[in-house]
Amino acid sequence: MGIFRTCGSILSNVVTLGGASELEHQRDLYEHEYKYYQHLHGLISDCKLQIESDLSDLGQSISAVQQTLVSVEKILTTTYKLDALKFDRPELLVNQMSKFHSSYSSALSVGFGGVLGGTAAVGAWGLVSIIGSASTGTAIATLSGAAATNATLAWFGGGALAAGGAGMSGGMMVLGGIVAAPMIFFATKKAYEKAEQLEQATQELKDAFPELEQLLVSANEQQTEVIVYTERMRTLCDNYVFEAQTLMTLIHPKGRWSRFYQWLRRLFKLDVFTEKQESAIESLSNKTHVLLSNFNRSHG
Repeated sequence: MGIFRTCGSILSNVVTLGGASELEHQRDLYEHEYKYYQHLHGLISDCKLQIESDLSDLGQSISAVQQTLVSVEKILTTTYKLDALKFDRPELLVNQMSKFHSSYSSALSVGFGGVLGGTAAVGAWGLVSIIGSASTGTAIATLSGAAATNATLAWFGGGALAAGGAGMSGGMMVLGGIVAAPMIFFATKKAYEKAEQLEQATQELKDAFPELEQLLVSANEQQTEVIVYTERMRTLCDNYVFEAQTLMTLIHPKGRWSRFYQWLRRLFKLDVFTEKQESAIESLSNKTHVLLSNFNRSHG
C-alpha cells in the first residue's frame, strides 16, 4: 500500500510539475499558523465569556437596586416630602434617582453598540459608570447616547487608540465576540494556484497575530479589573438593597395597611410617623444618596 501511495505521490508531482509537493508544504505551513491563531482565539473567547458572566451577575444586582429604588422613591417623594428631611439638597437626590432610572432603562433596552444585551449590558453600564472615564477624562456616567456607548466600548478595549489601547473596535471584540477563525479553502483548479492561495492565507493569519495578541492583553487586563470591581459593586448594591428593604419595613411595617393608616393621620393633620420611623426615612435618603453618588462619580 505504501509503495502505491509513494508512486502516486511521485506521479502527482510529475503531472503537476511539483505542484502537489508545494501544495502539501503550504498546507503544513498554514495548519501550523492556524493552530496558533486558534489558540489566541480560544484564550480571548474564554476571557470574553468570563467577562460577560461577571457583568451579568453585576447586572442582576443593579436590577435589584432599580426595583428597590422604585419603592424608595415613592416613600421619599410621595409619602414623605424630602424638604421635610434634614437633607441638604433634596433636589439632588431626586435628580440622582431620575438619572439612574433613565440610564438603567437605556442600558437594558439598547445595550452598548449592540454587543451586549440584558443584564450584561446593565452590568457594563454600571461598572464603567463607576470606574471608567472617557479618553478626555470626562466621567462616562455624564455622557449619553452614542458618546456613552463609544466611551464604554473604548474602555473595554483597553482605552483609546491614542493612548495605546485597542479602542472601540477592541471593546466590541472583547464584549461581543471576535471574528470566527478563517477556514482552510481548497476549492481551486490547479495545484500551484491552491498553493499560492494557501501561502496568501498563511500570510493573512500572520498579519492578524499582532492585533490578536494585543487584544488578548487587553482582554486579560479587563477581565482582572472586571472581577475586582464587579465583586465590590455587587457587595455595594446587595448591601443597599438589604438595608433599604429593612428600613422600608420599619417605615411601613404592615405594608399597604401602614400606608393607609399614615394617609388617614395625614388627612386629619396628625403626626404621621413615629420618631423611629422618621429616623429610618432620613437614613434611607442618606443611604440612597451615597449609593447613587457612586454611579455619578467624577473621574480625573
